[in-house]
Amino acid sequence: MSHPAVEFLQVSKRFRLGENHGSLRDLVVAGARRILGGARRDEEGTFLAVDSVDFRVGSGEAVGIIGPNGAGKSTVLKLLSRILRPDSGAVRVHGRLAGLIEVGAGFHGDLTGRENIFLNGAILGMSRREIRRKFDDIVAFAGLESFLDMPVKRYSSGMYARLGFSVASHVDADVLLVDEVLSVGDAVFRLRCLDRMRRLVRGGTTLIFVTHDLEQMQSICTRTIVLSSGRVAYEGPPGDAVGHYLSAVSRTHCDRTTDLATSGHQVGSAEVFSVRFCDLSGNHLSWIAPRSSVVMDVQLRLSRFIANCILEVNLRSPSGHAVLSLNSGRDGVRFDCDTGVQHLRLRINDLPLSGGQYFWNVRAWDADTGACELDTPFRYPMVINENGRASGMISVEREWSLNSDETVGEAGLGRTLPSQIAVAPTQSDDAACEPCSAEA
Repeated sequence: MSHPAVEFLQVSKRFRLGENHGSLRDLVVAGARRILGGARRDEEGTFLAVDSVDFRVGSGEAVGIIGPNGAGKSTVLKLLSRILRPDSGAVRVHGRLAGLIEVGAGFHGDLTGRENIFLNGAILGMSRREIRRKFDDIVAFAGLESFLDMPVKRYSSGMYARLGFSVASHVDADVLLVDEVLSVGDAVFRLRCLDRMRRLVRGGTTLIFVTHDLEQMQSICTRTIVLSSGRVAYEGPPGDAVGHYLSAVSRTHCDRTTDLATSGHQVGSAEVFSVRFCDLSGNHLSWIAPRSSVVMDVQLRLSRFIANCILEVNLRSPSGHAVLSLNSGRDGVRFDCDTGVQHLRLRINDLPLSGGQYFWNVRAWDADTGACELDTPFRYPMVINENGRASGMISVEREWSLNSDETVGEAGLGRTLPSQIAVAPTQSDDAACEPCSAEA
Protein backbone atom coordinates (compact mmCIF):
# COMPACT_ATOMS: atom_id res chain seq x y z
CA MET A 1 0.00 0.00 0.00
CA SER A 2 1.16 3.54 -0.76
CA HIS A 3 1.37 6.18 1.96
CA PRO A 4 -1.97 5.95 3.83
CA ALA A 5 -4.38 8.79 3.22
CA VAL A 6 -6.87 7.39 5.75
CA GLU A 7 -6.16 5.45 8.93
CA PHE A 8 -9.03 3.94 10.90
CA LEU A 9 -7.32 2.35 13.90
CA GLN A 10 -9.33 0.02 16.17
CA VAL A 11 -12.22 2.48 16.28
CA SER A 12 -15.36 1.92 18.33
CA LYS A 13 -18.44 4.12 18.61
CA ARG A 14 -21.30 3.51 21.00
CA PHE A 15 -24.73 5.17 20.98
CA ARG A 16 -27.15 5.32 23.85
CA LEU A 17 -30.59 3.84 23.44
CA GLY A 18 -33.58 5.88 24.51
CA GLU A 19 -33.64 9.63 25.12
CA ASN A 20 -30.47 11.64 24.64
CA HIS A 21 -30.06 14.58 27.04
CA GLY A 22 -27.14 16.45 25.57
CA SER A 23 -28.13 19.96 26.66
CA LEU A 24 -29.66 21.80 29.62
CA ARG A 25 -32.85 22.33 27.60
CA ASP A 26 -33.18 18.57 27.02
CA LEU A 27 -32.75 17.89 30.74
CA VAL A 28 -35.36 20.50 31.74
CA VAL A 29 -37.92 19.16 29.23
CA ALA A 30 -37.27 15.54 30.27
CA GLY A 31 -37.62 16.44 33.96
CA ALA A 32 -40.93 18.21 33.34
CA ARG A 33 -42.24 15.19 31.43
CA ARG A 34 -41.37 12.89 34.31
CA ILE A 35 -43.10 15.17 36.83
CA LEU A 36 -46.22 15.23 34.66
CA GLY A 37 -46.02 11.49 34.12
CA GLY A 38 -45.64 11.85 30.39
CA ALA A 39 -42.43 9.90 29.87
CA ARG A 40 -40.48 6.96 31.23
CA ARG A 41 -36.96 7.13 32.57
CA ASP A 42 -34.19 6.69 30.04
CA GLU A 43 -33.22 3.20 29.10
CA GLU A 44 -29.71 2.43 30.28
CA GLY A 45 -28.81 0.26 27.28
CA THR A 46 -26.31 1.25 24.62
CA PHE A 47 -25.73 0.17 21.02
CA LEU A 48 -22.24 -0.48 19.65
CA ALA A 49 -22.52 0.84 16.09
CA VAL A 50 -18.82 0.41 15.26
CA ASP A 51 -16.81 -2.23 17.11
CA SER A 52 -12.99 -2.22 16.84
CA VAL A 53 -12.98 -1.47 13.11
CA ASP A 54 -9.50 -1.28 11.66
CA PHE A 55 -8.46 -0.45 8.08
CA ARG A 56 -6.19 1.80 6.06
CA VAL A 57 -6.69 3.41 2.65
CA GLY A 58 -3.70 4.27 0.50
CA SER A 59 -3.29 7.56 -1.31
CA GLY A 60 -5.16 7.50 -4.64
CA GLU A 61 -6.98 4.26 -3.77
CA ALA A 62 -10.73 3.71 -4.29
CA VAL A 63 -12.28 1.63 -1.52
CA GLY A 64 -15.91 0.56 -1.28
CA ILE A 65 -17.76 -0.08 1.98
CA ILE A 66 -20.80 -2.34 1.75
CA GLY A 67 -23.03 -4.14 4.21
CA PRO A 68 -26.66 -4.52 5.22
CA ASN A 69 -28.64 -1.73 6.85
CA GLY A 70 -27.40 -1.07 10.36
CA ALA A 71 -23.95 -2.51 9.67
CA GLY A 72 -22.19 0.74 10.62
CA LYS A 73 -21.34 2.15 7.18
CA SER A 74 -22.70 5.66 7.66
CA THR A 75 -21.25 5.82 11.17
CA VAL A 76 -17.80 5.06 9.72
CA LEU A 77 -18.17 7.91 7.21
CA LYS A 78 -19.32 10.34 9.90
CA LEU A 79 -16.33 9.38 12.01
CA LEU A 80 -14.05 9.96 9.03
CA SER A 81 -15.60 13.35 8.34
CA ARG A 82 -15.34 14.28 12.05
CA ILE A 83 -19.09 14.71 12.43
CA LEU A 84 -18.75 12.11 15.21
CA ARG A 85 -15.88 11.39 17.57
CA PRO A 86 -14.82 7.82 18.36
CA ASP A 87 -15.19 6.44 21.87
CA SER A 88 -11.93 4.55 21.42
CA GLY A 89 -9.29 4.19 18.74
CA ALA A 90 -8.00 6.85 16.35
CA VAL A 91 -9.18 8.27 13.01
CA ARG A 92 -6.57 10.01 10.88
CA VAL A 93 -7.16 11.67 7.52
CA HIS A 94 -4.07 13.05 5.81
CA GLY A 95 -4.85 15.95 3.51
CA ARG A 96 -7.91 17.93 2.54
CA LEU A 97 -11.23 16.07 2.89
CA ALA A 98 -14.55 16.60 1.12
CA GLY A 99 -17.63 14.53 1.69
CA LEU A 100 -21.17 13.99 0.52
CA ILE A 101 -22.67 12.23 3.53
CA GLU A 102 -26.33 13.27 3.53
CA VAL A 103 -28.59 14.89 0.95
CA GLY A 104 -28.67 18.62 1.61
CA ALA A 105 -26.03 18.56 4.36
CA GLY A 106 -24.56 22.06 4.60
CA PHE A 107 -27.43 23.66 2.67
CA HIS A 108 -29.73 26.36 4.03
CA GLY A 109 -33.26 25.94 2.74
CA ASP A 110 -34.07 29.63 2.53
CA LEU A 111 -30.98 30.44 0.46
CA THR A 112 -30.90 30.02 -3.31
CA GLY A 113 -28.89 27.43 -5.15
CA ARG A 114 -26.37 30.14 -6.08
CA GLU A 115 -25.95 31.21 -2.45
CA ASN A 116 -25.72 27.64 -1.22
CA ILE A 117 -22.87 26.89 -3.63
CA PHE A 118 -20.82 29.56 -1.84
CA LEU A 119 -22.04 28.42 1.60
CA ASN A 120 -21.41 24.72 1.01
CA GLY A 121 -18.10 25.38 -0.71
CA ALA A 122 -16.93 27.44 2.28
CA ILE A 123 -17.97 24.64 4.67
CA LEU A 124 -15.88 22.23 2.60
CA GLY A 125 -12.85 24.53 2.88
CA MET A 126 -12.93 26.34 -0.46
CA SER A 127 -12.00 30.02 -0.59
CA ARG A 128 -14.40 32.54 -2.12
CA ARG A 129 -11.97 33.08 -5.00
CA GLU A 130 -11.79 29.33 -5.64
CA ILE A 131 -15.59 29.02 -5.64
CA ARG A 132 -15.91 31.90 -8.12
CA ARG A 133 -13.34 30.28 -10.39
CA LYS A 134 -15.19 26.93 -10.38
CA PHE A 135 -18.73 28.31 -10.18
CA ASP A 136 -19.66 27.81 -13.84
CA ASP A 137 -18.29 24.24 -13.83
CA ILE A 138 -20.24 23.40 -10.66
CA VAL A 139 -23.48 24.72 -12.12
CA ALA A 140 -22.96 23.01 -15.47
CA PHE A 141 -22.23 19.65 -13.85
CA ALA A 142 -25.32 19.87 -11.64
CA GLY A 143 -27.47 20.92 -14.61
CA LEU A 144 -29.52 23.30 -12.49
CA GLU A 145 -29.01 26.53 -14.44
CA SER A 146 -32.75 27.24 -14.58
CA PHE A 147 -33.16 26.79 -10.82
CA LEU A 148 -30.05 28.57 -9.62
CA ASP A 149 -31.92 31.52 -8.07
CA MET A 150 -34.66 29.39 -6.47
CA PRO A 151 -34.55 28.66 -2.70
CA VAL A 152 -33.26 25.12 -2.28
CA LYS A 153 -36.14 24.24 0.07
CA ARG A 154 -38.16 23.92 -3.14
CA TYR A 155 -35.64 21.49 -4.68
CA SER A 156 -36.42 17.81 -4.98
CA SER A 157 -34.17 15.28 -3.22
CA GLY A 158 -32.57 14.54 -6.60
CA MET A 159 -31.78 18.21 -7.17
CA TYR A 160 -30.28 18.41 -3.69
CA ALA A 161 -28.03 15.44 -4.47
CA ARG A 162 -26.96 16.88 -7.83
CA LEU A 163 -25.96 20.22 -6.33
CA GLY A 164 -24.30 18.66 -3.28
CA PHE A 165 -22.25 16.18 -5.30
CA SER A 166 -21.27 18.83 -7.82
CA VAL A 167 -19.87 21.12 -5.12
CA ALA A 168 -18.09 18.29 -3.24
CA SER A 169 -16.56 16.84 -6.40
CA HIS A 170 -15.10 20.21 -7.42
CA VAL A 171 -13.19 20.64 -4.17
CA ASP A 172 -9.50 20.00 -4.73
CA ALA A 173 -9.66 17.31 -2.07
CA ASP A 174 -7.12 14.65 -1.23
CA VAL A 175 -9.89 12.39 0.18
CA LEU A 176 -13.48 12.23 -1.11
CA LEU A 177 -16.20 10.51 0.96
CA VAL A 178 -19.40 9.57 -0.88
CA ASP A 179 -22.39 8.00 0.85
CA GLU A 180 -25.29 6.23 -0.86
CA VAL A 181 -27.10 9.54 -1.51
CA LEU A 182 -26.52 9.12 -5.25
CA SER A 183 -29.41 6.63 -5.29
CA VAL A 184 -31.87 9.55 -5.33
CA GLY A 185 -30.49 10.99 -8.57
CA ASP A 186 -31.71 10.10 -12.04
CA ALA A 187 -29.93 7.43 -14.07
CA VAL A 188 -28.08 9.83 -16.38
CA PHE A 189 -26.75 11.93 -13.50
CA ARG A 190 -25.62 8.80 -11.62
CA LEU A 191 -23.56 7.81 -14.65
CA ARG A 192 -22.01 11.28 -14.75
CA CYS A 193 -21.18 11.00 -11.04
CA LEU A 194 -19.53 7.62 -11.55
CA ASP A 195 -17.47 9.00 -14.43
CA ARG A 196 -16.50 12.01 -12.31
CA MET A 197 -15.36 9.76 -9.45
CA ARG A 198 -13.27 7.62 -11.83
CA ARG A 199 -11.53 10.72 -13.19
CA LEU A 200 -10.83 12.00 -9.67
CA VAL A 201 -9.31 8.65 -8.68
CA ARG A 202 -7.17 8.61 -11.83
CA GLY A 203 -5.99 12.08 -10.84
CA GLY A 204 -4.81 10.84 -7.43
CA THR A 205 -7.84 11.52 -5.20
CA THR A 206 -8.54 8.92 -2.51
CA LEU A 207 -12.15 7.72 -2.65
CA ILE A 208 -14.22 5.99 0.03
CA PHE A 209 -17.56 4.97 -1.46
CA VAL A 210 -20.46 3.65 0.63
CA THR A 211 -23.28 2.16 -1.43
CA HIS A 212 -25.86 -0.61 -1.75
CA ASP A 213 -25.33 -0.64 -5.52
CA LEU A 214 -22.85 -3.49 -5.90
CA GLU A 215 -22.41 -2.92 -9.62
CA GLN A 216 -21.44 0.74 -9.13
CA MET A 217 -19.02 -0.19 -6.38
CA GLN A 218 -17.27 -2.84 -8.48
CA SER A 219 -16.95 -0.50 -11.46
CA ILE A 220 -14.97 2.04 -9.42
CA CYS A 221 -13.33 0.42 -6.41
CA THR A 222 -10.23 -1.75 -6.30
CA ARG A 223 -10.80 -2.96 -2.74
CA THR A 224 -13.93 -3.50 -0.68
CA ILE A 225 -14.68 -3.67 3.03
CA VAL A 226 -17.78 -5.62 4.13
CA LEU A 227 -19.25 -4.49 7.44
CA SER A 228 -21.62 -6.60 9.50
CA SER A 229 -22.98 -5.67 12.94
CA GLY A 230 -20.36 -2.96 13.32
CA ARG A 231 -17.37 -5.19 12.53
CA VAL A 232 -15.25 -5.86 9.47
CA ALA A 233 -16.56 -9.16 8.09
CA TYR A 234 -14.36 -9.21 4.98
CA GLU A 235 -11.76 -7.07 3.25
CA GLY A 236 -10.42 -7.80 -0.22
CA PRO A 237 -11.15 -7.70 -3.97
CA PRO A 238 -14.60 -6.31 -4.88
CA GLY A 239 -15.79 -9.48 -6.66
CA ASP A 240 -14.96 -11.69 -3.69
CA ALA A 241 -16.44 -9.14 -1.30
CA VAL A 242 -19.74 -9.11 -3.20
CA GLY A 243 -19.93 -12.90 -3.10
CA HIS A 244 -19.22 -12.84 0.64
CA TYR A 245 -21.83 -10.13 1.24
CA LEU A 246 -24.57 -11.81 -0.82
CA SER A 247 -23.89 -15.19 0.77
CA ALA A 248 -24.07 -13.69 4.26
CA VAL A 249 -27.29 -11.80 3.52
CA SER A 250 -28.92 -14.80 1.86
CA ARG A 251 -27.84 -17.18 4.61
CA THR A 252 -29.39 -14.92 7.22
CA HIS A 253 -32.75 -15.28 5.46
CA CYS A 254 -32.46 -18.92 4.39
CA ASP A 255 -31.47 -20.23 7.82
CA ARG A 256 -34.51 -18.61 9.39
CA THR A 257 -37.61 -20.82 9.59
CA THR A 258 -40.51 -18.92 8.14
CA ASP A 259 -43.59 -20.40 9.74
CA LEU A 260 -46.66 -18.32 8.93
CA ALA A 261 -48.60 -19.92 11.77
CA THR A 262 -46.64 -17.75 14.21
CA SER A 263 -47.53 -14.56 12.36
CA GLY A 264 -51.24 -15.19 11.91
CA HIS A 265 -51.17 -14.98 8.08
CA GLN A 266 -52.52 -18.46 7.39
CA VAL A 267 -55.27 -18.28 4.76
CA GLY A 268 -56.60 -21.84 4.70
CA SER A 269 -55.46 -25.30 5.72
CA ALA A 270 -51.88 -24.92 4.45
CA GLU A 271 -48.93 -22.95 5.80
CA VAL A 272 -45.32 -22.57 4.73
CA PHE A 273 -42.80 -24.35 6.94
CA SER A 274 -39.76 -23.31 4.88
CA VAL A 275 -38.59 -22.37 1.38
CA ARG A 276 -35.09 -23.47 0.34
CA PHE A 277 -33.07 -23.48 -2.87
CA CYS A 278 -30.88 -26.46 -3.82
CA ASP A 279 -28.60 -27.48 -6.63
CA LEU A 280 -29.31 -30.71 -8.52
CA SER A 281 -27.30 -32.70 -5.97
CA GLY A 282 -29.45 -31.51 -3.10
CA ASN A 283 -26.99 -28.98 -1.63
CA HIS A 284 -28.57 -25.93 -0.05
CA LEU A 285 -27.59 -22.77 -1.99
CA SER A 286 -26.97 -19.43 -0.33
CA TRP A 287 -26.74 -17.76 -3.74
CA ILE A 288 -27.36 -18.84 -7.32
CA ALA A 289 -25.43 -18.24 -10.52
CA PRO A 290 -27.40 -16.83 -13.48
CA ARG A 291 -28.57 -19.35 -16.10
CA SER A 292 -27.95 -22.25 -13.72
CA SER A 293 -30.32 -25.04 -12.70
CA VAL A 294 -31.99 -24.71 -9.32
CA VAL A 295 -34.52 -26.71 -7.34
CA MET A 296 -37.01 -24.78 -5.21
CA ASP A 297 -37.98 -26.90 -2.20
CA VAL A 298 -41.23 -25.71 -0.62
CA GLN A 299 -42.24 -27.38 2.65
CA LEU A 300 -45.93 -27.03 3.33
CA ARG A 301 -47.65 -28.07 6.53
CA LEU A 302 -51.26 -29.10 5.94
CA SER A 303 -53.97 -29.52 8.53
CA ARG A 304 -56.14 -31.62 6.21
CA PHE A 305 -55.81 -33.94 3.23
CA ILE A 306 -55.94 -32.22 -0.19
CA ALA A 307 -56.32 -34.65 -3.06
CA ASN A 308 -55.61 -32.18 -5.85
CA CYS A 309 -53.29 -29.49 -4.55
CA ILE A 310 -51.96 -26.87 -6.97
CA LEU A 311 -48.78 -24.99 -6.10
CA GLU A 312 -48.11 -21.52 -7.50
CA VAL A 313 -44.93 -19.47 -7.00
CA ASN A 314 -44.45 -15.87 -8.14
CA LEU A 315 -41.24 -13.89 -8.41
CA ARG A 316 -40.69 -10.14 -8.11
CA SER A 317 -37.67 -7.94 -8.63
CA PRO A 318 -36.28 -5.79 -5.78
CA SER A 319 -38.27 -2.87 -7.19
CA GLY A 320 -41.49 -4.89 -6.97
CA HIS A 321 -41.97 -5.66 -10.67
CA ALA A 322 -43.47 -9.04 -11.57
CA VAL A 323 -40.80 -11.27 -13.12
CA LEU A 324 -42.21 -14.79 -13.24
CA SER A 325 -45.32 -16.77 -12.31
CA LEU A 326 -45.34 -20.57 -12.32
CA ASN A 327 -48.44 -22.65 -11.58
CA SER A 328 -48.34 -26.45 -11.40
CA GLY A 329 -51.98 -26.64 -12.48
CA ARG A 330 -51.29 -24.79 -15.72
CA ASP A 331 -48.49 -27.30 -16.32
CA GLY A 332 -50.88 -30.20 -15.75
CA VAL A 333 -49.38 -31.22 -12.40
CA ARG A 334 -51.41 -31.68 -9.20
CA PHE A 335 -50.17 -33.01 -5.88
CA ASP A 336 -51.79 -35.59 -3.60
CA CYS A 337 -50.97 -33.99 -0.25
CA ASP A 338 -51.57 -35.68 3.07
CA THR A 339 -51.66 -33.95 6.45
CA GLY A 340 -48.38 -32.89 8.01
CA VAL A 341 -45.25 -31.50 6.33
CA GLN A 342 -45.03 -32.12 2.58
CA HIS A 343 -42.08 -31.33 0.27
CA LEU A 344 -43.19 -29.86 -3.05
CA ARG A 345 -40.33 -29.27 -5.43
CA LEU A 346 -39.93 -27.29 -8.61
CA ARG A 347 -36.89 -27.67 -10.87
CA ILE A 348 -35.96 -24.70 -13.05
CA ASN A 349 -33.37 -25.72 -15.63
CA ASP A 350 -32.23 -22.27 -16.78
CA LEU A 351 -32.88 -19.19 -14.67
CA PRO A 352 -31.97 -16.22 -16.93
CA LEU A 353 -31.85 -13.55 -14.24
CA SER A 354 -29.19 -10.91 -13.78
CA GLY A 355 -27.55 -10.26 -10.41
CA GLY A 356 -29.57 -9.04 -7.46
CA GLN A 357 -31.95 -10.13 -4.73
CA TYR A 358 -35.38 -11.31 -5.83
CA PHE A 359 -38.39 -12.36 -3.76
CA TRP A 360 -40.88 -15.23 -4.10
CA ASN A 361 -44.33 -15.73 -2.73
CA VAL A 362 -46.15 -19.07 -2.40
CA ARG A 363 -49.78 -19.91 -3.11
CA ALA A 364 -51.62 -23.20 -2.76
CA TRP A 365 -55.03 -24.12 -4.16
CA ASP A 366 -57.50 -26.96 -3.70
CA ALA A 367 -58.36 -27.78 -7.31
CA ASP A 368 -61.53 -29.65 -6.29
CA THR A 369 -63.12 -26.73 -4.45
CA GLY A 370 -61.22 -23.84 -6.04
CA ALA A 371 -60.37 -22.54 -2.56
CA CYS A 372 -57.12 -20.70 -1.92
CA GLU A 373 -55.44 -22.51 0.96
CA LEU A 374 -52.33 -20.31 1.16
CA ASP A 375 -51.19 -16.91 -0.12
CA THR A 376 -48.00 -15.49 1.40
CA PRO A 377 -46.34 -12.09 1.05
CA PHE A 378 -43.27 -11.78 -1.19
CA ARG A 379 -40.97 -12.68 1.68
CA TYR A 380 -38.73 -15.51 0.42
CA PRO A 381 -35.43 -14.13 -0.94
CA MET A 382 -33.33 -15.59 -3.75
CA VAL A 383 -29.93 -14.03 -4.44
CA ILE A 384 -28.51 -14.15 -7.98
CA ASN A 385 -24.78 -13.41 -8.04
CA GLU A 386 -23.24 -12.47 -11.38
CA ASN A 387 -20.25 -10.69 -9.81
CA GLY A 388 -21.42 -7.38 -11.25
CA ARG A 389 -20.85 -8.43 -14.87
CA ALA A 390 -24.28 -7.30 -16.06
CA SER A 391 -27.12 -5.03 -15.06
CA GLY A 392 -30.80 -5.11 -15.77
CA MET A 393 -33.13 -8.02 -15.07
CA ILE A 394 -32.12 -10.79 -17.47
CA SER A 395 -28.86 -12.59 -18.14
CA VAL A 396 -28.00 -13.79 -21.65
CA GLU A 397 -25.21 -15.86 -23.14
CA ARG A 398 -22.87 -13.51 -24.96
CA GLU A 399 -19.68 -13.27 -26.95
CA TRP A 400 -17.41 -10.30 -27.72
CA SER A 401 -15.13 -9.95 -30.70
CA LEU A 402 -12.83 -7.58 -32.50
CA ASN A 403 -12.96 -8.30 -36.21
CA SER A 404 -11.47 -6.29 -39.04
CA ASP A 405 -13.39 -8.40 -41.55
CA GLU A 406 -16.92 -7.18 -42.15
CA THR A 407 -18.11 -10.79 -42.39
CA VAL A 408 -18.66 -12.09 -38.89
CA GLY A 409 -19.00 -15.82 -38.46
CA GLU A 410 -18.28 -18.32 -35.73
CA ALA A 411 -14.58 -18.27 -36.61
CA GLY A 412 -14.39 -14.56 -36.00
CA LEU A 413 -16.03 -14.51 -32.60
CA GLY A 414 -14.00 -13.66 -29.55
CA ARG A 415 -13.90 -15.35 -26.16
CA THR A 416 -17.22 -16.72 -25.01
CA LEU A 417 -18.20 -15.67 -21.52
CA PRO A 418 -19.36 -18.65 -19.46
CA SER A 419 -23.09 -18.67 -18.97
CA GLN A 420 -22.74 -20.45 -15.66
CA ILE A 421 -20.56 -19.61 -12.71
CA ALA A 422 -19.67 -22.24 -10.15
CA VAL A 423 -22.23 -22.19 -7.33
CA ALA A 424 -20.84 -22.20 -3.81
CA PRO A 425 -22.91 -24.29 -1.39
CA THR A 426 -23.38 -23.04 2.16
CA GLN A 427 -20.72 -24.39 4.49
CA SER A 428 -23.00 -25.25 7.42
CA ASP A 429 -23.63 -28.75 8.75
CA ASP A 430 -27.40 -28.52 8.39
CA ALA A 431 -27.38 -26.74 5.03
CA ALA A 432 -28.28 -29.71 2.85
CA CYS A 433 -31.83 -30.40 1.77
CA GLU A 434 -33.20 -33.84 1.25
CA PRO A 435 -32.41 -35.15 -2.25
CA CYS A 436 -34.06 -32.58 -4.47
CA SER A 437 -35.44 -34.66 -7.30
CA ALA A 438 -37.85 -32.50 -9.23
CA GLU A 439 -41.52 -33.31 -8.91
CA ALA A 440 -42.72 -30.53 -11.15
